[in-house]
Amino acid sequence: MAKETQSKTPKFDALLDAHLEKLLPHKRVCKWKGEHPHCKEEFEITDEDIKFLKMLRAPVSNYCPACRRIRRFVYMGLSQLFKIPCQAPGHSESMISILSEDCPFPVYDYKYFISDEFDPFSFGRNYEKGSDPMEVLWEMRKKFPMPSFLNRDPSSVNSEYSNGGRNTKNAYYTFGCFNSEDLWYCVMATLSKDVMDSRYARKSEHCYSIYHSEGMYKSSFSYFSKDCTDSMFLFDCRNCDSCFGSVNLRNKRYCVWNKQLSKEDYETFLKTVFPLTRDKIKTYTKKLWELVKTFPVNASRNTAVENVSGAMLANVRNSHDVTESRKAENMRHADGGLTHHDSMDFTYSGDSSLVYGTINVGSQSNNVKFSISSKYCTNCEFVFNSKNLDNCFMCFGLQNKSYCVLNRQYSKEKYFSLVDKIKSDMWERGEYGDGFPMKFSAQAYNMSIASVSFPLSDEEIVKLGGYLAKEPESNAGEIKTLSGKDIPETIDEATDDVVNHGIACEVTGKPFRITPSELQFYRRMKIPIPSVHPVIRMNNKANIIKIGRYYRAPCANCGKSINSAFDPAENYILYCESCFQKEVY
Repeated sequence: MAKETQSKTPKFDALLDAHLEKLLPHKRVCKWKGEHPHCKEEFEITDEDIKFLKMLRAPVSNYCPACRRIRRFVYMGLSQLFKIPCQAPGHSESMISILSEDCPFPVYDYKYFISDEFDPFSFGRNYEKGSDPMEVLWEMRKKFPMPSFLNRDPSSVNSEYSNGGRNTKNAYYTFGCFNSEDLWYCVMATLSKDVMDSRYARKSEHCYSIYHSEGMYKSSFSYFSKDCTDSMFLFDCRNCDSCFGSVNLRNKRYCVWNKQLSKEDYETFLKTVFPLTRDKIKTYTKKLWELVKTFPVNASRNTAVENVSGAMLANVRNSHDVTESRKAENMRHADGGLTHHDSMDFTYSGDSSLVYGTINVGSQSNNVKFSISSKYCTNCEFVFNSKNLDNCFMCFGLQNKSYCVLNRQYSKEKYFSLVDKIKSDMWERGEYGDGFPMKFSAQAYNMSIASVSFPLSDEEIVKLGGYLAKEPESNAGEIKTLSGKDIPETIDEATDDVVNHGIACEVTGKPFRITPSELQFYRRMKIPIPSVHPVIRMNNKANIIKIGRYYRAPCANCGKSINSAFDPAENYILYCESCFQKEVY
């Protein structure tokens, strides 16, 4: 962003300008060197990094890209919901929350948190001469409550058990879903209907257990597939109808395990599949992944990209070290950019630009640094759980405000004078440039996306400033629990009474229940009642491709060094995009 002719924070800008003007490409030692196994220890600051830092007007980080991701990812929950008491004054009612009772900060019901009854200014603090800015912010952080959800869109209907997203209807246990209805246990489902147990489903309908797939209809157990109908157990298939257990198919019909059948033979085969049982699902899933490893795989999973490094990208240009992004450009060291541009070191942001060191900051935000779970913000730094702010600094839980510091209102002139002083003090203390430390996170490390992409030991988590939380309690209550052998093998055998029992997870032993709407879905899709807890099912999908992680490997065909979303140690036949296109299309 171009610097204004006359600085509004002259002392700080002079300090920053001196830093940026003498900045040259160099190697740095990460501040967390030796603290955990994922640290790169020594990392490079390149010409492109410097170009972005100057555009964003930010100093060089003290942490390597991997550690910067850890510090961001710990603020984002994985797929857990808890039932805890509301801690707002005069409240004690039970509520659903993404945070457990182990959270070190107070947790308020989301509706109360955004209502006029809650006054975030009552937690405001003055900044006194000689204060340590981050210590002042930490003292406020310890007392300021967290909302039970990151955000709840008022346009969503019957979606009380959902976190994030927008415009959903009948969404149960979902995270970050948009413009969809009739969802269960889904993450990032968009423009979809009647979908369960899926992650990154787009424009799909009547689907069960699909992953990074689009345009799917009446299909189940499919990965990286597009525009397929009445199909099951697919991997990277396109425009297929009535196919089963196949890999890399294009424009096919009546295929089983990549072999072409007649319509009659295909229908005969399906008679051996149905009624579907849990053991059959395990067998077919195992066989599919074994088959995948005998075919070339598009290693990066990138499509329509130009001048990029990273994986899981679609329609992305001029971006480096980026994952899980779509329709974006000019990004570095970032993950989850959707229609986004000109930003660095962020995690999940849509329709925004010029963000740096942010987590879940988006919705037309611009020029925002070191901020968390906020939207519609402009010219802000160190804001947390806020909405529609302009020129705010070190604030929590504000809405529709301008010129606030530490949750206190100031005039425009006083605001910039105070921000200049605080930022200059932070600079001189070496506190400016790395954002919130891990201890500010209300999310437990073992319940965050960091735990998937960057698993740490309990000792390492505590040492780095994080905390651990216990698993949420079962929703089965005191009712009778069924073991695996007690659950009907096929959906045809299941009676309505099954919703009145708990089901013991075959992985953890923890009981869970299914809802009547789930049972109806299983019947429509001819899927047997699962014996694995839904959270385990969701987490298993999160582990297929880990956000923020990719690998270097040679193309198995041309030998060129490429980025891969898949771990080469797992014996995939990894192809670069060019070789894959020639081989498969």
